[in-house]
Amino acid sequence: MPSTTALNTALNTALHVITTERDALSHLELLYRTNDLAQKNIDRAVAELVRTIKRGGKLVVCGVGKSGKIGRKLEATMNSVGIHSVFLHPTEALHGDLGMIRPVRYITTLLSRETKTNTPQLDTLLLISFSGRTPELLLMLPHIPQTVPVIAITSHAHPSTCPLLSFNSPDMTILLPAPLHIDEETSFGLAAPTSSTTVALALGDALALATAQSLHTLPGQGPSEIFKGYHPGGAIGAAVARDNASAISTPATSMTTSPSLSSLEDALPIKLTFDDDDDDDNEDEDNMRSTSSKTRLDTVCASEHFVPIECIPTVVPSSQSPETTEQIRKGPQILDLLLTTIQNPASKLWVKLSDTHIIPPPLLRSMTMTMGSSSSSSTTSTIIDTNAYTLSTTHITSVPSNKWLRVRASSTMDEIRCILFSPSSPSTDTSPSDQNKPYRVISVTDDVDSDKVLGFICADDV
Repeated sequence: MPSTTALNTALNTALHVITTERDALSHLELLYRTNDLAQKNIDRAVAELVRTIKRGGKLVVCGVGKSGKIGRKLEATMNSVGIHSVFLHPTEALHGDLGMIRPVRYITTLLSRETKTNTPQLDTLLLISFSGRTPELLLMLPHIPQTVPVIAITSHAHPSTCPLLSFNSPDMTILLPAPLHIDEETSFGLAAPTSSTTVALALGDALALATAQSLHTLPGQGPSEIFKGYHPGGAIGAAVARDNASAISTPATSMTTSPSLSSLEDALPIKLTFDDDDDDDNEDEDNMRSTSSKTRLDTVCASEHFVPIECIPTVVPSSQSPETTEQIRKGPQILDLLLTTIQNPASKLWVKLSDTHIIPPPLLRSMTMTMGSSSSSSTTSTIIDTNAYTLSTTHITSVPSNKWLRVRASSTMDEIRCILFSPSSPSTDTSPSDQNKPYRVISVTDDVDSDKVLGFICADDV
């Protein structure tokens, strides 16, 4: 057993570290409460990130060593609250990964009357370095386009003293100071990153949540709802499931038998049978809510409203049937669609059959209604085993890419609505052969690369 003296020494050291890091956070808080430059720059950083995400861009986080580990944690936090982020190692950047960063370019806009518009940057770079002069970052920065905004979390109090910010003009750089009240070697006897990583982590979290609060402003789609939608697993997901009766419970990825239709009904976020009376009772309330929401949507960008394409799974034939080889040849079955939606709640009921064929939520609900209205188990069994490409419910199929209405990520919902109901819009085609008209799909594309689809919006939601 350790002696009492040794235990007291260990406890005193631990308390000293905790107290010092607490004081470091208090010092950081005081700085952002009283320093005009710090306050101005945190506002600038939040506004920059909101603009970046709304235009279909992303945050690129970069750091080395302990700062790199803080950067990876911040990347994860940003993504969990709906702020698209990636981590870039500066050494790997010099060996091809610079392609992650997309700078400003001249492009032809889809909705603007101008034929050539200098669209603001797509991506923003966030550097984390306590010293502000990390060699790996200094070697990378000369290769970063001048049009990419740079945010830096460092110990420097003014951008003029920070080497990392010397490569860009002041209007393209933002310093987020994270100094210490006492250096680590003086406090702990060694210069191990401790208090410095604590304040960097806290400031990064503050930036993430402040940005999420400014970015996600739609009713029912605030930061809390976004976070819950991206976190169906673990204790957090279990807590959400308990609080929300309609939450999806993710099944095991390996199943020995196919689930029954009744078990699917319990798991799906939509019912297999519908009560028209309930719809009538809630019609007025739904109409009022819809009117209020659409008013707020007018100035919201498509990039804030779409379901990201990376969240939409591609359905594959189930491996549980004895006729696996034959099913793969024929394509996925309706049962496969339902299992895919259960296992991927973040898709919001969107499912891809391939890169060029997608099933929007209303179409999936229509398939589900067909199953729910089947009067016999044999009929239901036939439907759930039906090929997804050829399901016929009033001759409905998946929506192919040539039927998608393409809009830029920076388009507002009001602009999309104008195009959607324009006489020249493909979605207003009244041809009897247009079987997908009730299930119109809006694909949101990159502002620079119009061939790159970022996500999807159902026309009914516009």
